[in-house]
Amino acid sequence: MKKKKLLELRALNATSDMMQTADADTPQRTVQKYWYGEHVYTSYQYGLYMRCQVMKDFLKVAFFLPEHMRMGGKKPAYELYIDKKQKEFLTYDRLRGKWLTAKLDRIPWPGYVSYSKKEWISPQGHNLIKKYLGGEHGGYQGLLEYQMKVRADELKQRHRRETDPWDLDLEQTPELPKDWERWVDKVGITENYIFYQYSRKGAKTGYCTFCEKEVAVRKPRHNKTGYCPRCRHKITFKSIGKAGTVVTERERMYLMQRCEDGFILREFYGYRRYPKGDYQNPECSSWEVRRAIYDCHAYPLNAYYWGLYKQSETRWISTSFCNPGWYGDGRGRVYGKTLPTLAAKELHRTGLVEAIRDNRKIDPEKYLSVLDRVPQLEQLAKAHLPALVTECLGNYYNFREAFKNPKSGSLLKLLGIDSQQMKRLRENRGGRQFLTWLQYEKVTGKYLPDKAVAWFCSEDILPDKLRFITDRMSVVQIYNYIRRQMQENHMKSSEVLATWSDYLSMACRLKMNTGDAIIYRVRKLRQRHDELVELCGQKELAIRAGEVLEKYPHVEDIYQEINKVYGYADEEYAVIVPSQIEEIMDEGEKLHHCVGSSERYWERIERNESYVLFLRKVSDPDTPYYTLEIEPDGTVRQKRTMYDRQKEDIKDAEKFLREWQKVISKRITEKERGLAEKSRILRKEEFTQLRENRIIIHTGDLRGQLLADVLMKDLMENKEEPAETALADAA
Repeated sequence: MKKKKLLELRALNATSDMMQTADADTPQRTVQKYWYGEHVYTSYQYGLYMRCQVMKDFLKVAFFLPEHMRMGGKKPAYELYIDKKQKEFLTYDRLRGKWLTAKLDRIPWPGYVSYSKKEWISPQGHNLIKKYLGGEHGGYQGLLEYQMKVRADELKQRHRRETDPWDLDLEQTPELPKDWERWVDKVGITENYIFYQYSRKGAKTGYCTFCEKEVAVRKPRHNKTGYCPRCRHKITFKSIGKAGTVVTERERMYLMQRCEDGFILREFYGYRRYPKGDYQNPECSSWEVRRAIYDCHAYPLNAYYWGLYKQSETRWISTSFCNPGWYGDGRGRVYGKTLPTLAAKELHRTGLVEAIRDNRKIDPEKYLSVLDRVPQLEQLAKAHLPALVTECLGNYYNFREAFKNPKSGSLLKLLGIDSQQMKRLRENRGGRQFLTWLQYEKVTGKYLPDKAVAWFCSEDILPDKLRFITDRMSVVQIYNYIRRQMQENHMKSSEVLATWSDYLSMACRLKMNTGDAIIYRVRKLRQRHDELVELCGQKELAIRAGEVLEKYPHVEDIYQEINKVYGYADEEYAVIVPSQIEEIMDEGEKLHHCVGSSERYWERIERNESYVLFLRKVSDPDTPYYTLEIEPDGTVRQKRTMYDRQKEDIKDAEKFLREWQKVISKRITEKERGLAEKSRILRKEEFTQLRENRIIIHTGDLRGQLLADVLMKDLMENKEEPAETALADAA
């Protein structure tokens, strides 16, 4: 509509009848009380006055406000123009001089318009609106209904611009196979039952829902699972007297069909319902929920799901394809009669048909999605390794770690096994754990019986869990030992391994000969474990200490050697040299810092680069105060207390540490001086690397500072040259 021409149409002013009615209509004020106070509502008998006329095929409706009319105003506040042929309408706001496209219910009327009961319009005007618009109502209601219909049609047209290409794409969807409903009932829905009539003497026959015949049964029990003696399908027994209405679980089903672009994958849900008292006539239902279209090379094109579209209608809606990282269970049975023709062309290079045949249930869309990320999946499927296919679909990202040579085109090299092992993997329907044991066998060159491998897989035991003992026993010996301990001590395999590992760690801690078969293959494992716990005192510390000693065997010997060199005390402070690993661990736990739990300190002690000592108060020598890290010549690298902090009292303690450095300078030999020189070089290299990498502290009081700056500030060199020179060298 041309706005200029609309404004040229004859003006519609309020008539004398309208003015008299508005003048006699006294406003009513209503007080409404709320929890927050009172509100006054103003209303009229007629909140709005209307006058209309058809001009040049346009319907013009003028709206007048009673408050204006009571003051003598005859001009309309709003003017509505409707073009029925073009299905358009516009409103002109005369108060503000602007055009509005809003419907009547969206125009900013004064509040009293909605509080009033009626709108005034003459009978002739009411009928004119009804006749012009061709609706059921006239007046204000007829105008609003027309506007809402126009907006609904416009919205539908906008939606069609989006949905028409979808519908065009989905027109290539083929008809369902003629036997689809039968297939859904007998194959797609996998739950079946045998209904029997309970008898004290025991039921002899029952009705199998798959056979659809009476079959012999033997001692059936309600809800007990079994197999039909006639068709051999898995069933659940249902007593007719107890069952009531029986409904199967909702199951997924898939149908793959050739279409114009390539092939379409259709996903369905279905279930069976057995009404009470009529179990031989079940109600079978299925419905389609998703469609995915692929080209002739199995490349994804478009996907759709059945749902509510923009709160307007239920229809097919475009969506994304299945995410390969989706962890949900989308597996279902796949209709098989269309697969041979697809396998010859569209699915020839996917392995999907082989995977469908080997797996009772599968999610074809997820398979194709994962195949795009893991092309080796095709080889696994065509080699008939269903367990590996299933695990790859379950978590493809982690599964790729199982590939020893990912770039190899050979499946044997890809998996890191030989042809005989591949045969065993296939025969045992082995998964990734079975494969891991075969790879371990390949690396070690020691044959592992399938029986032992299968048992380890059933117990979720991988070679890494046996690392603590495989240097002394073969895997077969370990297999027999664990099973014997499980039987004799009534333990789970995980409990046996944990007890065995802890026992050997404590034995190492007590410096027992863990290389002797009498020690490492003890007959009464639980009893010997409990005896060592009593000897060690704190079990957890002893186990951790044993693990440290196994990796760093000279730590405690080194502390025995340096005890006389670095131990010293005056009247207030003392430097104490620990004698056991547990003491260092306990110190770290009580002061809540990383000494005792960090590998780098044990490495430095093992190679005589630095030592961990304790600074204590003479008045309370058993309570941790500060932990020191020193170099062989007495240089203090770090001095830290609770949560790696330093308090004001460290300044007083530093005076003692200077005195301590002077004392030990007279004790150290050329051996310690040589070790100190190496330690100094390593320290400078470490500081340089920390600065280049700009390592920043992220927690605690030192958050945001460079680690190298903090360590430099903490450093107390034990040499006669000026401190400024020492700091410059270290930097």
